[in-house]
Amino acid sequence: MPEAVVDRFDVRSMTGTHGIGHTRMATESAVTTMGAHPFSTGADQCLVHNGSLSNHNNVRRELRRDGMTFETENDTEVAAAYLSNRMAHGKNLGEALEGTLSDLDGFFTFVVGTKNGFGVVRDPIACKPAVMAETDQYVAFGSEYRALTKLPGIDNARVWEPEPATVYFWEH
Repeated sequence: MPEAVVDRFDVRSMTGTHGIGHTRMATESAVTTMGAHPFSTGADQCLVHNGSLSNHNNVRRELRRDGMTFETENDTEVAAAYLSNRMAHGKNLGEALEGTLSDLDGFFTFVVGTKNGFGVVRDPIACKPAVMAETDQYVAFGSEYRALTKLPGIDNARVWEPEPATVYFWEH
C-alpha cells in the first residue's frame, strides 16, 4: 500500500522538487519487482507508463546498437531507455517526449521526471485514463481524479485531461 511505502522509505523526510510514485505492476513482462515501475535508465530520470508498446522489441534492438543496455524485457524499460538515449544526444525532456509520438507505436501515457523537469505525453488515440492538476505550487498527474483529491489547493487547481499527442513539459 502507498502508506507502507511512505513509511518504509521515510518519504516524509525527503526533499526535492518532484517525485513519481506508481502502484501498477508490469503487464508486458514477468510480474516481478524487476518489471515493476518506475523505470530509470539514465541519471536523474524516472518513467512510469500506462499502456502497451507494440514495437518495443524493434526499438530495443535499435537502442542496443546505440549502446543502451537493458535489465528486463519490459516495454516500459524500452520507453525509458528511448528517452535517456534522446537526452544523451542533446534533446531536452520535452523534445525527447515529442519523439515518442512518431517513434513508439502502441497505446501509452508516459509520466517522466528528470533532474530538471517533469513531462507527460499520451499517444494519439489516448485511450488510457489520465488527469492533471496545476496550481502555482505544483503540477500533479493521476490516472483518475481521486488520486489527486487530497492535494493542497486542489479545489482551486486547473484540472484537465491531457490531450492526445500533446507533450506537457515543465522545466526548472
